Amino acid sequence: MGRKPINEIKRAQAVALFDAGFTISDVARQLDISWTCVKNAIKRYHAHATFKDLPRTGRPSKITQRTARHIKRLTKGKNRLNSHIITQRLNNSLPQYVSTRTVRRHLHKLGYRYVAKVKKPFLKKCHKVKRFLWCKRFKSYTIEDWHHVIFSDETTFYVLRRKNKVVVWRTDAEKLNSDCIQQMTTGDGGKVGMWGGISGYGKTTALFYSDNMNSTKYCEVLKNKLIPSMKKLPKGHQFTFQHDLTPWHTGKMVKEQIKKLKITLLE
Repeated sequence: MGRKPINEIKRAQAVALFDAGFTISDVARQLDISWTCVKNAIKRYHAHATFKDLPRTGRPSKITQRTARHIKRLTKGKNRLNSHIITQRLNNSLPQYVSTRTVRRHLHKLGYRYVAKVKKPFLKKCHKVKRFLWCKRFKSYTIEDWHHVIFSDETTFYVLRRKNKVVVWRTDAEKLNSDCIQQMTTGDGGKVGMWGGISGYGKTTALFYSDNMNSTKYCEVLKNKLIPSMKKLPKGHQFTFQHDLTPWHTGKMVKEQIKKLKITLLE
C-alpha cells in the first residue's frame, strides 16, 4: 500500500549527494531508497529549505485510491447487505486497521447509498428471453400503431409482512442489478385482484375480485368487461387486443372465447 516516509537524515544525505554531482538514480541506489523519495527530498529542500515533513491540514487518509478501488470491488453480492462485512474483508488485505465508519464514509464518496432493494416480480431466464424477442418483433410499430392496441393485465395485491425490507449498498446505476432487487413473495393475510386495460384512445372498465383468476373467470372478463369497453372507444378504428402468456390466457377455453367474440389478438 506504499512505502513509509524516510527520515530527515536520509533526506539530508540525498540532497548533499545530489549537490555533489550524483544523479538521482545514483543517490537512490547508494542510500537504498526510491527514486521518488530522492526527488521529493531535493524538491522540498530547494523550495522550503527544510528536511522535515511540511505541515498538513490533517491526518493522511488511510484510504488510498487503490484501497478505494478494492472497496468498490468488495461491494458486490451478499457483501452489499452490511458495511461490517465489507470492512472485515477489507482489513484482511490491509496492513493498517480501517474502521467501519471510515468505509461507510468512503462508500458515500464513491456514490453508494444504503437503500432498500427494488421489489420486482420473479422472472426466469426464459421469461426474459420471450420478452426480449417480443420487443424485437414489434420494434417497427409506430406510435399510431400502438394507439390501436389495448393492453390488458391483472394483478393481485397481497398483505405482505411489514418487516421484509432488505437494505443494500448500491449506486444509482446499480439500481436494477440482480443483487439489488428483492424478489416479491406473498405473505400472510388477505388479497385483492384487479383487471384492466388501456389504449391510446381510452381505458377499459376495471374489475376487482377476491378469488383466484382462472380460464372460466377470464372468459367472463372478456365478454362482460372487454367487449363493452371496446364499444365505448372511438368508432372507425380497428383495435387489437394484447395480453401476456399467463396459463389462463392461453387455455383452449379462452382461445375459443376469443374466436367467438371476434377479438383480434396481437400475436
